This record gives sequence, C-alpha cells and structure tokens, in this order.
Amino acid sequence: MPMNIIYREAEPSDAGKVLEYLKRVGGESDNLTFGAEGVPLSISQEAESIRKFAGNPSQVMILAFDEGELVGNGAVSVIGSRERFAHRREVAISVRKDYWGKGIGSGIMKVLIDFCKKSGAEVVQLEVRSDNERAIALYKKFGFEKIGEYEKFMKINDKYCSADYMNLYL
Repeated sequence: MPMNIIYREAEPSDAGKVLEYLKRVGGESDNLTFGAEGVPLSISQEAESIRKFAGNPSQVMILAFDEGELVGNGAVSVIGSRERFAHRREVAISVRKDYWGKGIGSGIMKVLIDFCKKSGAEVVQLEVRSDNERAIALYKKFGFEKIGEYEKFMKINDKYCSADYMNLYL
C-alpha cells in the first residue's frame, strides 16, 4: 500500500468527507463513542463545526490523507469557556482500520501535541476504552499517563465498557 500521508487542518469543504469517514471508522470497531451511524450532523452542520474549530486559536481539527483519501483525523478541543480551565485541552483521534499500525496515529498525535504546546496548553487529557491496548500504547509513547478509570463508561449491546482517563503534562 503506497503511503504519502498529508496532515492538514480541516476546511469546511471537507465536511462531507469527514462525515463519511466517521461512519466508516465507527463501524470498524467499538472503540469510539459512536458506531456505523457516525455522528448526527448534516454536511452544513459539520462544515459549521469545522469553521468553529478554525475560528478558535486554542483548538484545531487535523485530517490525514493518503493520496487524497481521508484515513485519519484528530482534534484538540478547549474544555469549557471558563478561565480556570484555559490551561487544559482535550484530544481525540481515530484512524481507519486498514491504516492501523502504519504510524498515522503517531503522526496525528505529534501534530496535536505540537499545537497544544504552541497554544499555551499545560495539560492535555483524553479518554480511551480500558481494553484498547493499541491506543493506550500510542498515548503512553507520547507521555500520557493514566489518572483514573470510569467504570461503565459506554454500553454496547448490553455490555459495559470502562474507559481510562489519561493526561499529558506539558
């Protein structure tokens, strides 16, 4: 599989591709907070969401493309609007299953952490299913540490799944 990965900031014109991508990755595993239905947004709503990311210097949405095909995404989000949380950011990433183990997650995480540092973040947080060993290994590689566990975080097909809370201190 030839790989020529381009990482770039999402643009409103990417909204349709992003929504299709989210349906695909949501159906490939139970690691995300949604399934094959994706997220309940129209293309215009997703485009507006991307505009809001671009309009805030403390957050970003990054897309990873291979030969023009969307294969991964990641986001840095602010946590609320209160001054007392201004030092914190939340990150989330996903990668298409056929690209797992090819360095895409690491590439996205590097871009997101660099962005967090430049935007003045001091703490970066995330949630990950406690049994998602691949993702946890990625996060640990970048210095994240587990700070707690949320039992019964999600319920999929009548089965509860726990999540780990992980932080990176910059």
